[in-house]
Amino acid sequence: MISKEAQKSIKTYKRIATFFGFLYRTPTEMTSSRLSFARWFNNLAGTVNPKIENTVKEEIYFGDIRTFKVSTPNSNPERILLYFHGGGYALGSPESHYSLVSYLADITKTTVYVPDYRLGPENKFPAQLDDGVSCYDFLINDLGYSPEQIALAGDSAGGHLALITLLKLKETNKPLPSCLALLSPWTDPNGTGETYTYEMAERDVLLGPMFKKIWDSGDKLYNFYLNDEDMDENNPYIVPYIGNYENCPPIMIQVGTEECLLSDSTRLRDKLELDGCEHEYYEWEGMYHVFHIDVRMPETIQAFNQIGDFLKKYIGVKI
Repeated sequence: MISKEAQKSIKTYKRIATFFGFLYRTPTEMTSSRLSFARWFNNLAGTVNPKIENTVKEEIYFGDIRTFKVSTPNSNPERILLYFHGGGYALGSPESHYSLVSYLADITKTTVYVPDYRLGPENKFPAQLDDGVSCYDFLINDLGYSPEQIALAGDSAGGHLALITLLKLKETNKPLPSCLALLSPWTDPNGTGETYTYEMAERDVLLGPMFKKIWDSGDKLYNFYLNDEDMDENNPYIVPYIGNYENCPPIMIQVGTEECLLSDSTRLRDKLELDGCEHEYYEWEGMYHVFHIDVRMPETIQAFNQIGDFLKKYIGVKI
């Protein structure tokens, strides 16, 4: 049984998601003013939702990538979480996820960096991957952290970016991070999984209204960041659940049972098992897509504690 706070959250985010569904237009018809408003509205979650008392937010630059460095009195400055925000590669920012990462930094005892990586449709793939690798390189080459001190994390499209950043680091023979923590990762941008259905969209309070609008318009889920001619179902940088995860660091997955992206997580889990990659997989009963955005729910705090236990095992510096 989900908490009373979660029941209230579901009602709230269902209304918000319905509004985003109303805002949606086919990428070629989406005006810059409408997109700017959607991004501004999306950022409100990080602005109005609670933060841990005495959270410190510093705005720094990884080269030309604006980045939030977020810490609390509980944060260990030697335990680093490079967190990629979600938003379908069209929405989201350090601002939109400020509340989430404030609690995440505090509960997991990490210092969190949230880069404002490039979004579509202004910047198409592989701009996001280039930024992901650049941010990781900056932590090591410019800020002096070791790979063992760094974990990658992200929600939804940010989980996609964490995975493809890992795959690119592996392909280029760079030192790999200590581990990955993924919140409802988007591993199937083509939407071919068994939970991409209208029935599940009715249950998915966060993504359902938007997905139904996209499907009804004949659009693709990836159209804002990837051109149709560039979609390649055999490219693991586009479809990361087909990637090769042999000899990769441990990966943790959290996903709600009430979301269209559930099959993205199960497919990734199955591939990790096939490749012999150490992993932890958790389904949160009754939870919507990236429920972690509402830090007022006890489920969110429990999920962050779960992530904290995972990171404690693998980040090189002991608490």
